[in-house]
Amino acid sequence: SRMEPLDLAIIGAGAAGLAAGIFAGAAAAGRGLRIAAFDGARKPGAKLLVSGGGRCNVTNEKTRPEDYSGGSPVLIRNVLRAFDEHRTRAWLESLGVALKLEPTGKWFPVSDSARTVLDALLRRLAEVGADLRASHRVAGVSREGDGFRISFSTGQEPVLARRVVMATGGL
Repeated sequence: SRMEPLDLAIIGAGAAGLAAGIFAGAAAAGRGLRIAAFDGARKPGAKLLVSGGGRCNVTNEKTRPEDYSGGSPVLIRNVLRAFDEHRTRAWLESLGVALKLEPTGKWFPVSDSARTVLDALLRRLAEVGADLRASHRVAGVSREGDGFRISFSTGQEPVLARRVVMATGGL
């Protein structure tokens, strides 16, 4: 018998992919939806661990669209309007990450360790019932029926998913 498709597959389990899994899992609470985040790394979160010199500055005192690149100014403005520095701080603190403001205007975990942030994200992902599937390097995503087929270059059987979020951090 074919495996039941995932309701949501997240490709990439860096900061964005973990956050996507957390928000999706929380929104799906009690509905029995199957959510999994896939990452090629054996231990996801390596880039997060080196961010901010290993201390992980999570946001700034003030965020402005012109401080960001990599998307249209309208898109960046909309993202910041939906999830600004205040909401970012409140969300991280709700995950148990105590924060401090430094004279540079940057917010860091009180622990001065990016590991605090990664551990909080991983813990909350598990709490909301989403799976983290490390060592799953995605080789392709293709349409199949009303969903998607995800194949891996790391030897695992392909999986089916009704929806896919791409959180691969680049091209």
